[in-house]
Amino acid sequence: MSALDRLLGTWEFTMHHSAMSEPVTGRQRYERVLDGAFVLQHWTYYHPDFPDAMALLSDDRYHYFDVRGITRVFELEVDDAGWSMIRLDEDFSQRSTARFRGPDVMESTGEMSHDNGVTWQPDFTMTYQRVE
Repeated sequence: MSALDRLLGTWEFTMHHSAMSEPVTGRQRYERVLDGAFVLQHWTYYHPDFPDAMALLSDDRYHYFDVRGITRVFELEVDDAGWSMIRLDEDFSQRSTARFRGPDVMESTGEMSHDNGVTWQPDFTMTYQRVE
């Protein structure tokens, strides 16, 4: 069993984003695909300024795709306590970390950088609650 299996199921989330004054909510679903080789993540935001997306996760990579046609690949580390991922880019780098708070709650933080990861600014915090 992979540490990714802790993510399986449906999660409701509340995000506090640096660009928004009010919280943004949504839903994520994680499921095993391709005979269990990967985990597929579906994102739905309940806010028009945030794109619905999906990602394909392996034990060391996170491949992101959204409705705008954006694709990004992150290095991913997952263990029983949570996960962290990073993507370095000259124009827009991102990193985030999440920790499990019991079997059905996760808390995460994200940061962004516009100088290839030399300096980082807060981007968001999220709280996830498993609902299925």
